[in-house]
Amino acid sequence: MATEGNKELAFLIDQLIQETNDLLSTIIEKTKTSDERSKAQQSQWTERHRLNVLLEVAQETRRKLPTNTIVAPWFLAELKATLEVIRRWHGHPSWNEIEPSLVNPTHFTHTIAKLWIAEQLKSAGHNVQIIPRGEDASPDLMVQAIGGTQDWINVECYQPHILNGGTTVSTRDIEKIVKQSMKKAKRQLGKSTPGILAICGFNQSRQVLDDLRRICTNRLAKTERTNFCGFSLVMLGIHYKKDEQGVHFTPIISLDFVPNPSYFGRVEIESIISINDPHLIRESLTDIRSEDVVAGSNVQNSIKVTEKPSKSETRKGVENTKEEKLRVIDRPTETSRVVFSFADARPKLIGQGNINYVCGTCGVTLVECAWKQSLSNIVVRCPSCQSYNEFPKISKIDVQLVGSIAFKKGEYPLTDVVRLKRSVCLIGL
Repeated sequence: MATEGNKELAFLIDQLIQETNDLLSTIIEKTKTSDERSKAQQSQWTERHRLNVLLEVAQETRRKLPTNTIVAPWFLAELKATLEVIRRWHGHPSWNEIEPSLVNPTHFTHTIAKLWIAEQLKSAGHNVQIIPRGEDASPDLMVQAIGGTQDWINVECYQPHILNGGTTVSTRDIEKIVKQSMKKAKRQLGKSTPGILAICGFNQSRQVLDDLRRICTNRLAKTERTNFCGFSLVMLGIHYKKDEQGVHFTPIISLDFVPNPSYFGRVEIESIISINDPHLIRESLTDIRSEDVVAGSNVQNSIKVTEKPSKSETRKGVENTKEEKLRVIDRPTETSRVVFSFADARPKLIGQGNINYVCGTCGVTLVECAWKQSLSNIVVRCPSCQSYNEFPKISKIDVQLVGSIAFKKGEYPLTDVVRLKRSVCLIGL
């Protein structure tokens, strides 16, 4: 005999199945034959079209519900999240261009991830444009900055198959993902507009996300791409909770931004979570496996998100600075060059970039945490050995700057710290 709880769940599942057929009947029909062939070949579920897998789980659970059996309830939560985002875009003018991309199994997960990101950006108040998928479609999204010059930023989405949630992900796998991501960023984001590469996935453990963030951070420390803003890590996870009311599975989306310390564009990229956000989970969270849920293990909560970065991690570029030795030149004749000097050994030019410039003679740090394009045609006199160190003239800067500050020829004794800013270049005339 069905319980009241089962009746309510049956009603909800019937709604999910009906809405799936209402919104995505064309996709189901076009993928049905190939999916049945995959099942006949006993392919892993991750090799099949994800929509068919989600719908099949819902239908199987509905059939077995009278026996109090629920098949993979986390898939029901994912189906709910998938339908929610599709419902919101179904009436959008670009839907006719979006829908065909849902037929291909690989493009389906990629497109759903793209719509998640568009939703998050729109909810933050940004104007977002989806670029229709095609042979030359790149980037996937364009998002407009808020305030200032309201520049547009390109967003390219990358949804590696191994992050589909059904495979163990090793450190070596993550290294391959990041390597491929850097190639995609270079190939598809271009140089003329600031860009973000979003790495997307499903149901990944905290360890995988921590490793992904660490490897992304380490790789970005080696690049000098001035227009690449960084990586956005976007994951759909399932929040599991058991209390006196029963068991709950809630779909959640986690986002984490890994900044590129070499980025020198004029659009500031910030990743901020309001403590007043009603969707913010405040509980203590633990990763669990789906097998443990099926087996009825004693677990309380789970979620697939990364922890909030520590204060040291939020100081952009500081933890991954590299050292560059400046070229020493002869003492310039008076008023022939712009020369910065300072009396004590502490740097007076400090930014938030990833390069410490040191004296070419004695190795003392002269400029701390600068960007490659922070200084052009300027000489810095070392306060330790009195050598003259040259920043060469920059012939071309690919990014759009907030502005430049030009100095007439002469010597400028610096007594206070000068804060270098991203997208502002100090130029010696």
